[in-house]
Amino acid sequence: MNRAIFLDRDGTIIEEKNYLSDVKQILLLENSVKGLKILQDNFLLIIVSNQSGVARGYFTEKEVNKVNEALLNMLENQGVHISGVYYCPHYVNGVVEKYSINCNCRKPKTGLIDKACLDFSIDLNKSYVIGDKDSDIQLAKNAGCRSILIKNSNYLNKISPNYTAKDLYDAAKYILEKE
Repeated sequence: MNRAIFLDRDGTIIEEKNYLSDVKQILLLENSVKGLKILQDNFLLIIVSNQSGVARGYFTEKEVNKVNEALLNMLENQGVHISGVYYCPHYVNGVVEKYSINCNCRKPKTGLIDKACLDFSIDLNKSYVIGDKDSDIQLAKNAGCRSILIKNSNYLNKISPNYTAKDLYDAAKYILEKE
């Protein structure tokens, strides 16, 4: 069984942009590459991200895939390998009918992690979710993983994580100390 770090994308690895759809707007957060390099030696790195902008009609899945591909290339060029990317394009109150559903993949539901577990045979008890929102911390609880919050303005402080980190490097140091 593999161990994984399930990473939120926006606000965790890259700067939070309001419904990011343009590859030119991708900006890696300070110390994210440094933290990911440390983690990839012991864990699979897997991105799990809500992308409700698809259901809201702000951008298409093709644009989400372009952003994800550009991010993966940026990270690979800096020596970071992401094993998988899973995203949810749904939002129950969306305007694009095809995506306006109550799905099982919108965080904090576990559908994205469930798919990754099928693809990579992951031991959730030995895995972590790292994100910047309540939905990420609740996802960890729902999936049976440990949770790390990247502290920024998006966190509403309704759910307590296992650890609060200032960035991915701080989170990586915490994880390695626990291992």
